[in-house]
Amino acid sequence: MQASVLPASLPHERMMLNLALFHILIPIVALASGLLLPLLSLALAGSLISIGWIGWYARYHKFAVDNLKQHWQLAWRHCCWLLYAYGVSAIIMLMGGLISLLQTDSNMASIMLVIFSRLAVVPTLLMVLLLFVLETSALAESRKGN
Repeated sequence: MQASVLPASLPHERMMLNLALFHILIPIVALASGLLLPLLSLALAGSLISIGWIGWYARYHKFAVDNLKQHWQLAWRHCCWLLYAYGVSAIIMLMGGLISLLQTDSNMASIMLVIFSRLAVVPTLLMVLLLFVLETSALAESRKGN
């Protein structure tokens, strides 16, 4: 591989690591172990740190080659899409929390929270699946030198 090809693949590898570790591996461990809140909080914090690092590097680093800058900016754009999905999930969860507060029956309130928590996962999950495809394609292109 060329020396400039490896640095071009780095942002996509970071993004793939973020998706695999913080959106698949840690949530599976959290569901299996029963430690939902601490592990999912760790996954969210780790993902946000990873996204922040990609965004900072894409914006402030001085790149020697324009191709490298384009790959970092593409990875940052994908990170923004993931942040939008987080926002939609948070809005759905907030709506569920507000609706459950309006319920007079405590059982119905807990059912509403469970339903909305399941619905809130969907936008983020779909975006993670889409980003796996897009980042795999971008990673292949970066390794070809494109």
